[in-house]
Amino acid sequence: MSEEKQRTFDRWAEGFLLPLLTGETAQLQRFLPPGYLSHFSFATPTESTVHQDLLEAFTRRAGEIVRNTPLTFPEVGAAATAMALHNLAALTDPLLDRAFARGSRPRVLEWIDSLIAAIDVPRTRGEALTRHVLIAQTLGGARKDTVVKNWAYTYRFFGRRPPANVVALPRLRFVRQEHSERPMRDLLEEHALDLEDRIAALVARSPITHLLEHTSGTFRFGAADLAVLSDEALRYGIVQQIVRSSTAGSAAAFGDALRELARDGTPPEFLAVAIAFIGELQVLEVLDERRGNKPLDVPGVGNEELFAAMLPALIEDADAGGALGARIALHARDMMALRARASLRATQAGEDAVEAARQLCKRASDLSAKADGSEGLGW
Repeated sequence: MSEEKQRTFDRWAEGFLLPLLTGETAQLQRFLPPGYLSHFSFATPTESTVHQDLLEAFTRRAGEIVRNTPLTFPEVGAAATAMALHNLAALTDPLLDRAFARGSRPRVLEWIDSLIAAIDVPRTRGEALTRHVLIAQTLGGARKDTVVKNWAYTYRFFGRRPPANVVALPRLRFVRQEHSERPMRDLLEEHALDLEDRIAALVARSPITHLLEHTSGTFRFGAADLAVLSDEALRYGIVQQIVRSSTAGSAAAFGDALRELARDGTPPEFLAVAIAFIGELQVLEVLDERRGNKPLDVPGVGNEELFAAMLPALIEDADAGGALGARIALHARDMMALRARASLRATQAGEDAVEAARQLCKRASDLSAKADGSEGLGW
């Protein structure tokens, strides 16, 4: 049995996982049962070059967030994540929507739920990065479909290459091919099996992904999110990704999440991490304007006001020699731009919002020695 599991792992690692990470065409394998997880969590490909290529691909993808982070694969959380993603993608195969194939789908959904339940909170920076890479690459992929027409027939191939005999003699048989791509996220969200909850469950177990997708659904800072954000390198990488893509909706989502965090009587060290994250996000918005990333000129009301007010409150804290404001250390020219933005945000947010932000900074300033972000909460 162990030999069969290893053969399955080898086919999966080389045919699905490696192409997924390198941006090539990944081939879906047979559904992976949760009983294989214990083997997949410690196995390495029989072909040593495949294992090395996997580690290099993981490191290269993770470098978009944090460079030079040593990653290990597999481990239980990453293996369960990858297996669940593979099974979810395989469920979108139209060939499964046949009379004799439909009966397998409820069982596969149970397998996916079991795999998701086996994913624990990431314990290290590497585990958090590996998990995010897997989800981002899968949900960011697309299925390549081909329609082949000749003088007599039309053939459709979903995610498969047309057989050679179907496209042979193109001039003689008037063969035409039409290619299209369906984003994987659309396929999963549109599927009749209602897979959205399972996608959300996977994202919730990947703090980096959860933070980057903060505008989808109701975002809340979870313990795992704050643990990731307490790692300064990860926090800065996440901030960069958000500003580079788009900050639309960030003020409302993070302002609301910060309000809920403060309402729950969160310990100061956790509140400080959230405030540092929101502060750095606004700082980078200002510094990154020269590359064309512009924040909203006028925040809205409520949650957006609180989000905007954090910047002038942090500047005040810096001027007073506070622990939170001390994190803002910029060159004089950049500091002038930041102060100008803080003044604008204070006017837009209003004195009530700024005072609320001051109180949050005051609460968060009662920090433990561990709250400076150098170690990471719980890591």
